[in-house]
Formats: sequence, C-alpha cells, structure tokens
Amino acid sequence: MPFAYRVLAIDDSPHFRILMTKLLKRFGFETIETAENGKIGVEKVESFKPHVVFLDGIMPEMDGLTTLRSIKGRSPGTIVVVTSSLSERDKVLQFKESGADFYLMKPFEEAKFQAVAQKVVNTLESRAKES
Repeated sequence: MPFAYRVLAIDDSPHFRILMTKLLKRFGFETIETAENGKIGVEKVESFKPHVVFLDGIMPEMDGLTTLRSIKGRSPGTIVVVTSSLSERDKVLQFKESGADFYLMKPFEEAKFQAVAQKVVNTLESRAKES
C-alpha cells in the first residue's frame, strides 16, 4: 500500500540520496525529494513541506545539527530521522535534545531502515487519528 506522506532526504552524498530514494520507494513512499546540503534542505522544507526528513548528520555548508534545529524551528511537527555514522553518545544526545525523532546509524541494513520507517509511519498514522 503506497503512503501519501512527503519525504525529504538531505545528504551530501549523491550515492546515498539515490539509495535512500530506492529504499523509500521500496517501502511504499511515493512523494520523495532530495537535497544535497542542509541549506537547500531547509529551503525545501519551506516549499515541499515534508512529513518526514531523513537528515545526514555530517555535511558541508550547514551541518546536520544546525539543519535539524532550523527544520524544527520552522516546522516542529516534521519527523526528522538523523542518519549518521556519528556514534559518540554526546553527539547522539545533542541530536535528540535538538528534536531528532529517530537516529539511524550508517551504514545500516535494509531491515534496520525498514524498522525505523515503520516507526515513522506509525507515528504519522497515530497523529492523523488524534486530529
């Protein structure tokens, strides 16, 4: 069953943006956009109004933490999944404290991605029922 949710994948790696798009489509998301850095990502949050953002933690131009804070400041209800190879407890905590809803360690297996994507869908569906 396809999902009508809009998803934005922000990552400086063209390879990872392609991979993320394929995984999202395989899982049932149809409306997907990508951005190659945080600055463009924040602009796309304003225009595309995604329900979910998959955000790289380490990027040039605007790092993941700054991007996350900017997204949550503009659109607090947007679900943000940080995808990063950063595993230091302090960094993960900073992302969580700044509003990250989920954290997905890179590199990840498809099953781990699917588990997080299912949690995202469950969250969106429960919000829809509440409103």
